[in-house]
Amino acid sequence: MEIVATTVDHYFPTLPAWLADLSDSRDQDRIVYSRETVVWAGLVGMMSKVGSRARMRVPIATAVGIKNLGILSGQENLEGVPHGDTLEYFLRRGNLREFEELQAKMVGRLLRTRVLERYRLQGQYYTIAIDGVHVKTFEYAHCGECVVCERDDGQRQWRHYKLQASLVSKDGLSLPIAQEWIENEKGYEKQDCELKAFYRLVKKLRDFYPRLRICLLLDGLYAVEPVFEALRQARIKWIVVLKKGRSPQRYDWVMGWKERYGKHNVLTTKRARVIEERNPRSHAERLTRKKAEHKKREVVTVTTHTWMSDIEDVQDRRRYNVMTCKEVCDGKTKCDYVWLVSEGLGLNAATVRELAAAGRSRWVIENQGFNTQKNGGYGLGHCYSRDEVAMKLWDVLMNIAHLINQLVEKGSLIVRKEYRRLKDIACAFLKDFREHILEKPPNRPRIQIRLCQNTS
Repeated sequence: MEIVATTVDHYFPTLPAWLADLSDSRDQDRIVYSRETVVWAGLVGMMSKVGSRARMRVPIATAVGIKNLGILSGQENLEGVPHGDTLEYFLRRGNLREFEELQAKMVGRLLRTRVLERYRLQGQYYTIAIDGVHVKTFEYAHCGECVVCERDDGQRQWRHYKLQASLVSKDGLSLPIAQEWIENEKGYEKQDCELKAFYRLVKKLRDFYPRLRICLLLDGLYAVEPVFEALRQARIKWIVVLKKGRSPQRYDWVMGWKERYGKHNVLTTKRARVIEERNPRSHAERLTRKKAEHKKREVVTVTTHTWMSDIEDVQDRRRYNVMTCKEVCDGKTKCDYVWLVSEGLGLNAATVRELAAAGRSRWVIENQGFNTQKNGGYGLGHCYSRDEVAMKLWDVLMNIAHLINQLVEKGSLIVRKEYRRLKDIACAFLKDFREHILEKPPNRPRIQIRLCQNTS
């Protein structure tokens, strides 16, 4: 409990003021819980990974838990814990832009204090992965903003998607920094899609982080000319996957050009390690309690990088830089990627390994990002609310809680060896919140927290 509170106070000392700036349209003469208390109740529920709105209140509704919630929120003489419906009532009247700005302020604070400095690509660019994720599905027309889909059996579904931007690193960091919802407008002729939402998200990134040096990590959907032009105007670098199925003409042209003129641009790295092959015991060995004979063998991993700069486009619109990475481990192909790289990243023999590692880290948004939020206790995909406004605000709270949890899980204040799973950290936090009163010093001590724990 103290580690979480210390981490939040260290990284976000002005968080109470940011929460106080949130608009609150409730009748202030009749409310019992301040906006800070309501928001902190939601964050505590998300951070403890209870997974649903109905189970948020009960675990912390102890005398000690009520006291700790009052300490975190700054509300004196707190007598209870807000019900999940109280938080829902507040969020239905909330402002989505304000909550997104709160998320951006927290990330901006980390950037300004150089907490994430060592994750920069080439010492300059923050690598930000963008990908879409399915959030909610309804079997009926939920709202006018739903994207209508038809399953293979002909049944229609109404879905909510979002396009997420997360700051990622190769050691498993995935900090949500902005999101854009894929939704239809009233009287639409053509449904919204991920590519349309991408242009809105790029604009939002520049609104929230106007001077941030960004390198976007994108999948093959975005390997089209309008995307490249939009990113050039937004002053954003990019590494985008090139797939033949998405851009067959460009793929054949680029790979043919590289084959003719880039045969010597090859770097091969071999790594060998010894592993033990554990053989199962036979029936006779089990009866005689004889140990099975284990053999050791060497496993060789071969990684091949190739690159080619300044390739003319098939339609002479621009020039491309292309790199590939193929990794074969123990005779099996582990990965085989082709990327287009924007100008300004300096693709050459000295940088190809670092750029390829950045391109491969795009999967962090799927594994440590969406997968953690879906299956790690946060409840991404769970219907926290059926209201189209509150649903989005619940999602922002989830992102903020996930951001704080990662700072705790990777921070040097916590001894990672004591916990076998990340869920154990959340359980320990909830147990301390229920049983031990938080003791905050009158003056915030000057400490240093390093993000050093690899939880990938």
